Amino acid sequence: MKTLGIIVCTVRRSPPFLEAGFFKRLALEGRRLGIGLLIFSPKHVDWNRLRVKGWTFSPEAKQWIAGEHPLPTLVYDRCFYTDSNQFRDYKPFVQRLDQSPHVQLLGRGLVGKWDTHLILSRNPSLLPYLPETQKWEGPDKALLFMDQHEKILIKPNGGSHGKGVAAILQTAGGYQVHGRTRENRLFHLSFKEESSLKQWLNRFVANTRYVMQPYLPLNTPEGRPYDLRMLIQKNERGEWKTTGMAIRTGKPHGLTSNLHGGGRAEKAVPFLLRHFQRDQVSDIMEKIRWLAAVVPPHIERHHGRLLELGLDVGIDTDGRIWLLEVNSKPGRSVFVLSGQKEVFHQATLLPIRVAQAILNRQTGG
Repeated sequence: MKTLGIIVCTVRRSPPFLEAGFFKRLALEGRRLGIGLLIFSPKHVDWNRLRVKGWTFSPEAKQWIAGEHPLPTLVYDRCFYTDSNQFRDYKPFVQRLDQSPHVQLLGRGLVGKWDTHLILSRNPSLLPYLPETQKWEGPDKALLFMDQHEKILIKPNGGSHGKGVAAILQTAGGYQVHGRTRENRLFHLSFKEESSLKQWLNRFVANTRYVMQPYLPLNTPEGRPYDLRMLIQKNERGEWKTTGMAIRTGKPHGLTSNLHGGGRAEKAVPFLLRHFQRDQVSDIMEKIRWLAAVVPPHIERHHGRLLELGLDVGIDTDGRIWLLEVNSKPGRSVFVLSGQKEVFHQATLLPIRVAQAILNRQTGG
């Protein structure tokens, strides 16, 4: 049986990896298509023997079974890094897989918000949709940036699920800061003195790479932050197709709409029609579809092979579109939570069907 490998970062749980439900659905669909699924850490490869310790799903036992297997020739990267230290820890092992003549990666993970911003900025037609973005280079530069924009947003360069994101506002009495800690706890702070704010920022950012952007008014009239998540995937013929989209809303007066922070999801067009005029919604959807057509092939040209992308789009109170984030390892739960079960089904199964087409080509099928 042909095998698709999936690389993960191991965690202390059973089974010892995230997304077990997603992988179970892939395993069951793969079995129907004659493709096995092997979950493994890139650290567990024996390169001398081209074998790896990992986990396969047993429908009969209804559980994940640990064992040793041949190293798969096709690998899907679903490594999620909790911080920059873990990224650096796993990076050489993922690179070894990527550079091996025995292995083909379905796609290469994007390396961070700053580098992705630089790639997007190389396309002049995308510039009107990109928030001004600067690298974090210490509190002094952040204060200069705040002089230009009054209120700014700082967020980790790596994927954060809304964790470690903070908004900083200059007020008549000093500064106000609110956001989420790296443990995903909400916080609100006030500082009268610039020096106190600087000290706090140094502790908050620490050694993590950050970026800064102007704070954009991306809220409903009730004060709920929201964005539009779009999932774009390659089909079996290697063509980019939009699988689906949904709106994610956060808690009132919160900072992010991320589902990990207690957000909720709903279908996109009905939500937009409640908050904008019909002709505005038509214009918004036209621009969003244009982004879906332009962004994936542009990033792929400058970054390397990709399988799927999640685009997070902000819509400000004037109806202007902002491309907030691009994610090469997008989740799918937004479609379940918004009641789009068929979209979720397609989004989940497409990777295994793409893998089947590639594996057939590898073996001359």
